[in-house]
Amino acid sequence: MNRRKKKIKLSFPLTSLLVYILLMLALILSLRHLTLLAAPLFLSFIIAYLFIPVVNFLEKKTFLPRSVATGLVMILLVVVVVVIISSVFPSVFEQVENAADKFPKIMERFSQKVKVINDYIIKNFSSYVGPFDLVSKVEGMINRMRADLSNFVMTVFSSLYSVIMTVLYMVFVPLFSYYFIKDYREILHTCFGLIPNRFKEQTLLKIEQLDDILSSFIRGQAIVVLILAVLYSIGLTLIGLPFSILIGLFAGLGDIIPYFGTIVGFIISLIVGFAHYDSIEEVLLIVLVFGLVKGSENWFFYPKIVGKEVGLHFLWVLLAIIIFGRLFGFWGLLVAIPSAAGLKIFIEDLVKYYKSTHFFKKE
Repeated sequence: MNRRKKKIKLSFPLTSLLVYILLMLALILSLRHLTLLAAPLFLSFIIAYLFIPVVNFLEKKTFLPRSVATGLVMILLVVVVVVIISSVFPSVFEQVENAADKFPKIMERFSQKVKVINDYIIKNFSSYVGPFDLVSKVEGMINRMRADLSNFVMTVFSSLYSVIMTVLYMVFVPLFSYYFIKDYREILHTCFGLIPNRFKEQTLLKIEQLDDILSSFIRGQAIVVLILAVLYSIGLTLIGLPFSILIGLFAGLGDIIPYFGTIVGFIISLIVGFAHYDSIEEVLLIVLVFGLVKGSENWFFYPKIVGKEVGLHFLWVLLAIIIFGRLFGFWGLLVAIPSAAGLKIFIEDLVKYYKSTHFFKKE
């Protein structure tokens, strides 16, 4: 007796969701475990994605060959980066040296002030808080931060290999970016040619939706973090906080991972400010600066520059950062928001498909 094999047919929304998840996993795992090869390609893709519209505009308006337009854009980009590095980095390096020299004194003064607060709490509120040792808690937090920073610096600068790879990245990333931009039409044509004809129309529609999200997030986020870095640096400089440019750059550029740079920069600013200032009103100015800048981002810059295409609720963003960061570390954090935004599209399609089924509509 022949047994009839029952084929399991997956719907297109479910198939596309599974394919998307597999592609995201492949990207994150390659970045995590094949950093030497994948990281420069990933950075080159981001740069290419940012500047493809510029090259398209030049090609259309000036009638220059695409290779020439791409070369001009890349040369201009390299020049701008070199100018920024030569003008900004001397101040940053100077502040790094000052921070390394004055950090022990700052920590000593900070610990003394924390001890005064700890003694005051124990003296006046011991019946409410019980045994309370703020000093040990703060010192433990500082030691952990110091250890993490030391490990990071040792990892980046401890070997000649790291220096050589940094130089190679400076060469490879512009080179890869040039070819991504110049040949992106051929690359797209080759990739689209691999899609089966019966899925081509639906797949191209999904790719357009993902492109809207990626273009809004990548281009918009790049502009936003630069604005944040400038505003944080200016604001902290105006209130006289030591190492203001260094902290401002870290707080702004670190927000390429949403909220990461702001939170860490705010904590470091409070520690430095608490040790440096003599009044609580001056410390509160730090809170004011971070509140105004972050509020401006949330209510003005982000909606205007990034737009609403990403369309993620705060809880969805928070869950994405926690889950991706926990599972995949730094690279997971870096791609968490655009990946989660794309995931939202496919889940919405799956929900629509489910609501159109006989199973859902049956009374």
